[in-house]
Amino acid sequence: MNTTNTLEKNWSKLFKIVFRFTFSYFILFILLLFLAFFLEAPLRWFADSILNWGTDFKMESTGSGDRTFDYVRFAFTIILTIFTTIIWSFLDKKRTSYNSLQYWFQVTLRIFLCFAMILYGLAKVFKGQFADPSLELLIQNVGEMSPMGLAWTFMGHSMFYNIFTGSLEIIGGLLLLNRKTVSLGSFVILSVMINVVFMNFTYDIPVKLFSMHLVLMSFLLLMSDGKRFIQFFIKNENIEKLQNINYIKNKSVINIISFLKKALIIVSILIIVIQCFVHFKATDQLRSKSKLRGIWKTELFVMEQDTLAPLTTDSKRWKYFIIDYKEKAVIKLMNDTINRYSFQENIDTEEIVFKGLEDSVSQKFKYSIANKNELKLEGFLNGKELKIELKKFLKLILGFLTESFIG
Repeated sequence: MNTTNTLEKNWSKLFKIVFRFTFSYFILFILLLFLAFFLEAPLRWFADSILNWGTDFKMESTGSGDRTFDYVRFAFTIILTIFTTIIWSFLDKKRTSYNSLQYWFQVTLRIFLCFAMILYGLAKVFKGQFADPSLELLIQNVGEMSPMGLAWTFMGHSMFYNIFTGSLEIIGGLLLLNRKTVSLGSFVILSVMINVVFMNFTYDIPVKLFSMHLVLMSFLLLMSDGKRFIQFFIKNENIEKLQNINYIKNKSVINIISFLKKALIIVSILIIVIQCFVHFKATDQLRSKSKLRGIWKTELFVMEQDTLAPLTTDSKRWKYFIIDYKEKAVIKLMNDTINRYSFQENIDTEEIVFKGLEDSVSQKFKYSIANKNELKLEGFLNGKELKIELKKFLKLILGFLTESFIG
């Protein structure tokens, strides 16, 4: 025996108000997520006049989900939702139900969640979100790491763990494509994203707001079939097969949607399977290909004809010279101060050019490499003549490469 998904014709007054608020909030949240940049003036006025936070915040994306701008947008969405709900309730108080609108609301959440989870999942599958630990990070003490840095190092260590976690997110999103598997998909996403939210809060990872909304969206979709879910998983009762009402009548539209769903599923699964064998890492495109890449430990440091001893309090002598990412160099001093420079290399003349991130003047060095592991630098930095002999930190490099290969 089958149960038809026939919704109540007469909703309670409270349930209608809750639906109006929920619908308004999440639709506004999605719209403002994409359109907030075009509403800069109203948002800055709201932040300054209503929240009294001022207008000194950046709207450009930084990869963080917890900027001042994000909280301004969050507060703006709540206030706008309250006004929308009040006006809607007053103008539409005679309506008995929102069955059709509820269906399209769920479709909107399914589409948004599906693509959000696929994008997040692909970022993990291709190791774009959690890159291999940088060479600079590998010489940093664990106690010096930020909570987020520690979490990123843990996640970035293993290729296959990234593929595993990313695949779960993608599978959860793909399950939302079929109405028969929406409950399963929302349950998978809810399980995965609750872990992500707790990680964001406990490791101070700045994507708290957005990840919480993904949890709430998946919870709403799961609760649309909540009664049957509770009967089966909690009460251990038999449930009947659900026959969904088809709101789309045009067969051509149905066929096109069906084709797109199947294509997305096939492509996503193929990507995951191929990546298990290829091990392509998106962030590797940012790594330097120079033969200077590595961690070089200072053996001899001569400044202005004066040989500096390796004292841990010295603020001039280099401890490590690190080349990892393209056009970037890191110098760690004996007192553990980190200096960062832009970096250019001329292979033909064996010259490298340093430039401080806030400097206008470049510094040129001649370099030579012997036995692949010994580096000599001669040049000027900050007006001081330097002669430096360094040796590649082989043990550390080999350990890093081994861990990355094993994944």
